[in-house]
Amino acid sequence: MQSSEIVLYNLSKQAMKDGYTFDRLYRHLYNEDFYIKAYTKIYKNKGSATKGIDGETADGFGEEKIQAIVDTLKNESYQPKPVRRIHIPKKNGGTRPLGIPTFTDRIVQEVCRMILEAIYEPKFSNHSHGFRPKRSCHTALIEMKKTFTGVNWFIEGDIKGFFDNINHQILITILRKRIKDEKFIRLMWKFLKAGFVENWRFQKTYSGTPQGGIISPLLANIYLNEFDDYIEKELKPSFDLGEPKKRKRNTEYRKYDMRNQRLHKKINATEDEVLRKEMIEEYKANKKILLNLPYYESNTDTYKAIKYVRYADDFIVGVNGSKEDCEMLKQTMKDFLQNYLQLELSEDKTLITHSTKFANFLSYDISISHDLSTAKDKNGVIKRKYREYVQLRIPKGTIEKVIVKNKMVKDIDAKQWDMLHRTRLVGLSDLEIIETYNAELRGLYNYYALAENVNQKMWQLRYVMEYSCLKTLANKYKSSVAKMKVKFKQGKYWGVKYETKQGERIAYFYKDGFEKGKESVKATIDELPNLYVYQGRNDVEKRLSARQCELCGDNHPDTKFEIHHINKVKNLKGKEYWEWTMLAKQRKTLVVCDKCHKEIHKQR
Repeated sequence: MQSSEIVLYNLSKQAMKDGYTFDRLYRHLYNEDFYIKAYTKIYKNKGSATKGIDGETADGFGEEKIQAIVDTLKNESYQPKPVRRIHIPKKNGGTRPLGIPTFTDRIVQEVCRMILEAIYEPKFSNHSHGFRPKRSCHTALIEMKKTFTGVNWFIEGDIKGFFDNINHQILITILRKRIKDEKFIRLMWKFLKAGFVENWRFQKTYSGTPQGGIISPLLANIYLNEFDDYIEKELKPSFDLGEPKKRKRNTEYRKYDMRNQRLHKKINATEDEVLRKEMIEEYKANKKILLNLPYYESNTDTYKAIKYVRYADDFIVGVNGSKEDCEMLKQTMKDFLQNYLQLELSEDKTLITHSTKFANFLSYDISISHDLSTAKDKNGVIKRKYREYVQLRIPKGTIEKVIVKNKMVKDIDAKQWDMLHRTRLVGLSDLEIIETYNAELRGLYNYYALAENVNQKMWQLRYVMEYSCLKTLANKYKSSVAKMKVKFKQGKYWGVKYETKQGERIAYFYKDGFEKGKESVKATIDELPNLYVYQGRNDVEKRLSARQCELCGDNHPDTKFEIHHINKVKNLKGKEYWEWTMLAKQRKTLVVCDKCHKEIHKQR
């Protein structure tokens, strides 16, 4: 059989052809190489050691397991098991349901995901950024920053309960547009109808993508790609009017601009210094007036345009037009989602916001700057640098929410904050305490690095977290903050010393600053979609293909090999030979023969 890499490359190549349909997809599920690749993609996830309803984990995966899966797929007796549902906390204090599929179902879903991604990824909209390779919240924000310059209004899109309300029949109809293989379609139906188990009771699923499934984000993107196509191919062409470079110039701006052009010629032609000086003064006065006048007329009868960016089920539309235009666009999008995708656009949360005020997208505040202040460009020419510039900011109250959530301040409403220690961290080592604070700071900074006010807001948070960290250490040692500063002082900064194989190191409390991130983040937003790129065989694939036990060295052709998998290397004690081997190699997996694998489980 062909390698999975070659199959995926060929699929993505065919997908680039307009109108091409795929009628022989299911046969690729018989290819054992796909399952090895699927395993290497998911075994590192924390959930790999989490049991589904059948008690399976990533441990014990091997040739025999692959063959058993393939056999059930060949005779179509394969049936995904219901997922085990748990509830995880949300930011607003509520909970979100999370499904845990069995490990076998995760493997099969990952194979299907790779196949579907090769087919659909090349044709997805360039304005879609959620759950896609080489794309993220930051690429969505960067595209918006580049393309939303000068818009008058924002429409913040919010779809009610999107992932739970995807209509199965409509999703299958969308898949059938490109996939004519009914065996593959029947397998998708099985995943959609698998159901879930909660409190030991089975519940059927009538809508939504597979609970907690690996394939769910991709199916959601396939579903909403219909909305992307509608915006780009129908709504935008019918709404847009005129071209940006052909917009009518402001009459007042043109008047003073023409005066200055005539003055410039006269200044160069005259030899009378007194007259020349008067004309230069007049020229400068006109220039000041020009810098305070808009270049284009604000008349929406000659120019209208919409820009669009989506991340998963969140989208934002930038509109050059009137508020009435925005109301019409909102209603049109609402009708399309309702009539064609059976989704509901939230009336309360889908807001129309003027560009002088803050709209919210991906937890950033967004507005258009109308600042008329000037600055010299690289050629020394004075220009209005910030007019119609897209501003991204950390929303008001974001830092305070982090402080309150982690209980780092006694009274958030007090004029002067009194920092508190964090009780749950007191029992950790000094290194773990300081790294916990550092990780939280870095995480928030990395996300908000594109914000204009990131430096100011993050230094405020750092100040609170530093004193909270010191108070946590002081509480641990029954001491004071002043003594902790002396105890952990390391030159100009403070931190914790720790030993490594390379010698002594110091984990400083965060000291790297909070510069605004560069917007040159590598993104594919302006490029044509790429074909599937061959990535080479990774370590686990090579080790499985070698067919040799990494404990006893057995490499007999008839020997069955399996993967022994653990959740964390640091939990190993090193008492047994297999533990010592995994610690020495710093691996979560060992390729072993079935005999050695049974011995390992006897020793555990």
